Amino acid sequence: MESNSSPSNFISVFSTLPSPYENSADGEGRKPLNIWPGMYHSPVTIALWETRSKIYERLIDPPLDAPPQTQLLTKTPTQSRTTILYNFSSDFILREQYRDPWNEVRIGKLLEDLDALAGTISVKHCSDDDSTTRPLLLVTASVDKIVLRKPISVDIDLRISGSVIWVGRSSMEIQLDVTQSPEGTLMSSDSVALTANFIFVARDSQTKKAAQVNRLLPETEKEKQLFEEAEARNVLKKRKRVEDRRDHEHQEVKKDCSLCWPRGVFSAICLHWLTGIASFFAIPALKTL
Repeated sequence: MESNSSPSNFISVFSTLPSPYENSADGEGRKPLNIWPGMYHSPVTIALWETRSKIYERLIDPPLDAPPQTQLLTKTPTQSRTTILYNFSSDFILREQYRDPWNEVRIGKLLEDLDALAGTISVKHCSDDDSTTRPLLLVTASVDKIVLRKPISVDIDLRISGSVIWVGRSSMEIQLDVTQSPEGTLMSSDSVALTANFIFVARDSQTKKAAQVNRLLPETEKEKQLFEEAEARNVLKKRKRVEDRRDHEHQEVKKDCSLCWPRGVFSAICLHWLTGIASFFAIPALKTL
């Protein structure tokens, strides 16, 4: 996706831990990296939760009788687009927090950040900017697709950008692109290292029932294409659910019928299938059913 983020939608991430070289001229007495307190706490997750708290700080303690959102807004993908920049090239501690034994980014930690970013994007899209309504409860329903196109180095700055690409009645799909290119080169389609699609659902924070989400208005040709592709996937999933439900009900009916049949019918069916063990005077099962 094109990078068109306003300052409020751009988050630059640095390590939240002190440097191991501070107050230690020769390095003696310094603890190993793997036992630092908070070494494996994601600074991205912390930054994203701070972003969400700023969105909701007007409703830190909403009244118990606050009404739900009744008037849906129409938002564009640009309004929810958020970009994160990992300053790996200049932040030693951040590199060590994400480094794996192969000198690449730890995918498990990256997936944690992707889920947190998708949650923040869904919060932005569902926010109605009305201090008199209660916020929605947004939950990760599924991860539809993750495509790793190339290894992700931990020595080069990394960028994650995403936005809402499709909405239904109470669900939405968010696509995230992880891009990385050597310093001094321009971002291109070849820079995309990973693509992930998350499905979020909205629930009323009090009743826990499905709640409607704001509408989406794609503007560019790329946004319209992503919307149509996501709509086609949603239709296919609904059709698959109906077919699975029908197959399950058919299996249940067959199971119930088998429990009701008399034992003699089972014997007759077995003799019909295995005619070699039937007596001369046996009657085929199909003649009796």
